[in-house]
Amino acid sequence: MAELIVYRSNALMSVRSRIDATRDVVMPLNLAYAESMVGLWHSGLPQVSLVPSTATDAQVWPVMSAVGTRIHDTSDDNCPINTGWSYVGGNHGYNVGNQIAVANHGKTTADVGSQWSDGSRIFTLLAITSTSSLLFGNPYTIVDGIAQGARVRPAAPLTHVSGATNRTTVPITGLTADVQIRPATHSHTAAVELDGRPVPGGRSTGQELVIRESYVIPTYQGMIDTARARIGTPIATIMPQLPSLCRISNEYRWSPGGSLIVAQTVTALSRFTLNAGVTQCGPLTPVAGGTRRQFMPNVGVAGGLNWSVWANIDTLTALTDFTPATLRNRLMPASSMTQWVVSGGGVQQWGIAVGLLPVADGKPEIRVRYTTAKGWFISSSLKKNYPQLVWGRTLAAGESVTGTAYRRYLTPPSTATEIVVSADGQDFVVIERVGTVAQAEMAAPQLFHRLLVPVGPTNLDVPDRVTVDGIPYHVPVSPGYGTWRAEPDQVASGPLPGATGPRGSYFLVRSGPTLSRTCTSTYQRLLLHPVFLAAPTPVDRACVEVTVAGTGVLRHGVYAHDPATGRPAVLGPIADFGTVAVTSVGVRESVLVAPVVLPAGWHWYAHVWQASGTTPPAVRVSGVGATTTLNLGAGAAAMTGDRFGYEVTGVTGALGAITITGVHQFPPPQVAYRRA
Repeated sequence: MAELIVYRSNALMSVRSRIDATRDVVMPLNLAYAESMVGLWHSGLPQVSLVPSTATDAQVWPVMSAVGTRIHDTSDDNCPINTGWSYVGGNHGYNVGNQIAVANHGKTTADVGSQWSDGSRIFTLLAITSTSSLLFGNPYTIVDGIAQGARVRPAAPLTHVSGATNRTTVPITGLTADVQIRPATHSHTAAVELDGRPVPGGRSTGQELVIRESYVIPTYQGMIDTARARIGTPIATIMPQLPSLCRISNEYRWSPGGSLIVAQTVTALSRFTLNAGVTQCGPLTPVAGGTRRQFMPNVGVAGGLNWSVWANIDTLTALTDFTPATLRNRLMPASSMTQWVVSGGGVQQWGIAVGLLPVADGKPEIRVRYTTAKGWFISSSLKKNYPQLVWGRTLAAGESVTGTAYRRYLTPPSTATEIVVSADGQDFVVIERVGTVAQAEMAAPQLFHRLLVPVGPTNLDVPDRVTVDGIPYHVPVSPGYGTWRAEPDQVASGPLPGATGPRGSYFLVRSGPTLSRTCTSTYQRLLLHPVFLAAPTPVDRACVEVTVAGTGVLRHGVYAHDPATGRPAVLGPIADFGTVAVTSVGVRESVLVAPVVLPAGWHWYAHVWQASGTTPPAVRVSGVGATTTLNLGAGAAAMTGDRFGYEVTGVTGALGAITITGVHQFPPPQVAYRRA
């Protein structure tokens, strides 16, 4: 059985495990990195390295010898949070300090907390860093009840305002701006376990190494106000007494095969705006003459590069944000990437897969609401990836945000990212591939006969369960992607409509009596109807019945449900099934280019009569309504008459983002799907 070898000397550790037939991967970690945070670096192992499996302990610990090949610099990969104006936590402090070099300034601890002016702003002396250096905290402003520090530099020499014993003016000729103010955390704890046992010094073996850490970040306003109120007391000595911004709880889990799971919970202790990404990832270490290539499923063109194929990140020239506009499917924010180092001849050397798992606040339907500004970004200078769990979400005191990310090192040859990620007692299957393929297969013997439940949008054709040979799949459209939760194959209490039956069979989303209803007054009105399914169901065809011929076409598709509003999600459809002709009677079938997974629970079937409004057609509709609530607004007028769902006016072409304009009186069409 594969195992971990853990080396430890006090706070420094290295984690070693087999990664292919002849090599091991060795990953560093440090329990006392910047300000005692857990960090993914130590001086004896400056980078994650590949070593021959025959390498001895002495060759890799405590210092990695020349036997290793460096593949990844992780020295800055422990993840802080962002308050909208500064990173803080992890190995970061608030970046709103001004360091001023002043030879023999004469100021002492008695002057800490004093206030100084450049003629227009007040700066606070926070620390005497040396006999020739002073650290000033910048002013803050209150915006919507939230304090924000300002990245400004003094415009003129600082003159005394209040609080100092030594009141000599401070010149600004030796000024360094945007300095991180440290310490910016307190009450740090870290617990280390290997298979549930404490990890001693020396060499240990096991299956899973777990580190749990927690710390508190004070408010920047609290730093400044407390320093001013307690002249002569360095805030570094009284950090637990400062007002608190939030508590950070991190959990790191290493397992064999070069796998690391990072879970992060941010709990607000004061109201503030949060940007958080759980993990971040510096670029892989290149080889001479080679390049670094990166693929991101569901992402199109951004920063001048096409991420749906293998983009050369070494050519990225500008900070690149992945916003909803860059996504191929707006309902799935950028959530993963695979990066490879290739030689000048295009041969793969080593790779890494990184992503956010669809759990807690990382579920696509939750992330899509909180990453409208950006869901991921890459810096052009560092070529570093920054996934975002939330961006610009304001938390009230007591609210939390939780996410889980994975990192997995890869070795060649590889035509696709095919991995099983285990976290929180759940197993997730991730398949991502550039290029179409008629038939491929992912080995997953540990998941034999487990049920595969989609946990986000996918365009892959996979079976319901893992077979003895693995997971066969088909990529009809490049790039292919999908994530599934592998659940035990338990006996169901009864058949689930739409979730049972052989592939290729048809099912109705509603049963019961039907009527025929003419599309009078519905031209270019998108009508949305609530639909409930007991389980996620992949479909590849959608059918409606035209009962009276008319002119034009009927376009139809599916929108997700937004639990925050009780209405259809407005960013865009899960699928646009295209149009069917209504110029003759009969069942009309839309054939999908790639299967679509109809989600478990509620979603919204949508249809709109388009192209020609001369003669309204009639369609087969259900004679019974849906048992769900409709948010009608403040008045009672919308209660009069039948009400079946929401409508959007002026829809003339393909389905896209919507603005709901009211409720409608058209019964839900009788829709049949073919199971994929």
